[in-house]
Amino acid sequence: MWWLLAAAWCVLLPASIHSYKQGSITNPEAYMNISQIISYWGYPYEKYDVVTEDGYILGTYRIPHGKGCSRKTAPKAVVYLQHGLVASASNWICNLPNNSLAFLLADSGYDVWLGNSRGNTWSRKHLRLSPKSPQYWAFSLDEMAKYDLPATINLILEKSGQKQLFYVGHSQGTTIAFIAFSTNPELAKKIKVFFALAPVATVKYTRSPMKKLTALSRQAVKVLSPPKHS
Repeated sequence: MWWLLAAAWCVLLPASIHSYKQGSITNPEAYMNISQIISYWGYPYEKYDVVTEDGYILGTYRIPHGKGCSRKTAPKAVVYLQHGLVASASNWICNLPNNSLAFLLADSGYDVWLGNSRGNTWSRKHLRLSPKSPQYWAFSLDEMAKYDLPATINLILEKSGQKQLFYVGHSQGTTIAFIAFSTNPELAKKIKVFFALAPVATVKYTRSPMKKLTALSRQAVKVLSPPKHS
């Protein structure tokens, strides 16, 4: 019986792989960057490069209004979405518009901003350091809280003309917010409401398989990482 199962596996496996490859090629979003995905679904977008006090350049994206909404309207309430661990702003737009928080908020009348933490695919630039250098990667959640959030939030309020915003953080996005808002009272005053999704204080006790990635070498992580499309 075992040889029959093995034969069936050999026949079916190539077909399933071929089918998967065909399916992935036909998905137009597979090779799009954040701006292209937003535009693909018919939404307006703006892109800004936020420069932190310590020189990191963060890609920040804006969906100023929803479909069919005029840009020349009264100032809208601002919502800032900050992604989780080893993720990016694309997480907020990776589903269909009726199931992606960024699009849903834009269609509901909000001015939506998508942040990217230093070191991810869309924030891998620095005024002086190269991402290939160890010095570039010498940061932690503390630096994201101390430099990334203030720089991004200040730019958002400047561009939107608002004094406060709604902050939505997921996982790591909640952690750096807990740090930033508790240690920087002036920054905390600029937050109207903080929505902490899947709040995280420590990853010490996590059982996720992703924790095992921390034991891999940088070369191994690069092999497992998807290609970058700018």
